[in-house]
Amino acid sequence: MNSTVVDEEFGMAFLSACETERITQINEAIASGRLSRSFLDEGLVRATGKGIKPGYKDIIIALLAAGACITPWSLNALHGEDVEQDPAVVRLYFDHGLDPNATQTGGEPILGFMLEPACAREFLLRGADPNATGPQKKTPLYRAIRSGRVELADLLIDYGAKVETNLLFETVGSRKRYGDIMTKYLLDRGVDPNRANSEEFGGPLHLAVLCSKPHIIKMLLDAGADPTAPSSGWRYHGQTPEQIILETFSDQEDAIAEENAVLRLLRLGQAENPEPQEV
Repeated sequence: MNSTVVDEEFGMAFLSACETERITQINEAIASGRLSRSFLDEGLVRATGKGIKPGYKDIIIALLAAGACITPWSLNALHGEDVEQDPAVVRLYFDHGLDPNATQTGGEPILGFMLEPACAREFLLRGADPNATGPQKKTPLYRAIRSGRVELADLLIDYGAKVETNLLFETVGSRKRYGDIMTKYLLDRGVDPNRANSEEFGGPLHLAVLCSKPHIIKMLLDAGADPTAPSSGWRYHGQTPEQIILETFSDQEDAIAEENAVLRLLRLGQAENPEPQEV
């Protein structure tokens, strides 16, 4: 067996140790001097992805001290498996020159993938732009809202994130359990449901009616959404929320009950917000 094959096997065993938190084997491999830079760099990628787990911070410290470089692939791993990371790992990266406005290989800001508030704070404290976007044009606040992360959203806003009106469509149309929570969050932050506009649906109220979400419909009406406004969206262009619910009426008994509840809300909203009389 030639030395190249032996070194390859040695390197693969080292990478396995990086994934399974065998710090003694890792230190021995580093001390041997047999590891190429590529194995050190790949070891950093694998350890970084598991940084939230006990012991991996020490592995990352050892790898960086041994000369492992922060590469685009280790930056891709910095948010951690299951989007969880130890803020101490994030600080280690900053100690080794990480730019707070760095992006992943796809061009998206790393901050947008830091869904743990403590990790996001490390970026913001160092001047990361809370409104930065990449090719997907999604801000960190957008990702926080979509993930139902109230504490993270608060943090981003405190550091200057702009609360865009059209974020309402992400919460109103969400099938996640926190759609109601984040809709209320945005409305409590002063988002005007009559200023939000979607090319497909029109206003948030039109979307809420289409999705048959009575709780969200009530929130929008309480926040001043106009129940008589015709949709400007292409899907139901020119139709009011009431017309939309009547058009999508179902023969299923449970659907009928739900849609009747929506109609009652809309008509109550119209009664509470009558058109002004001409003098």
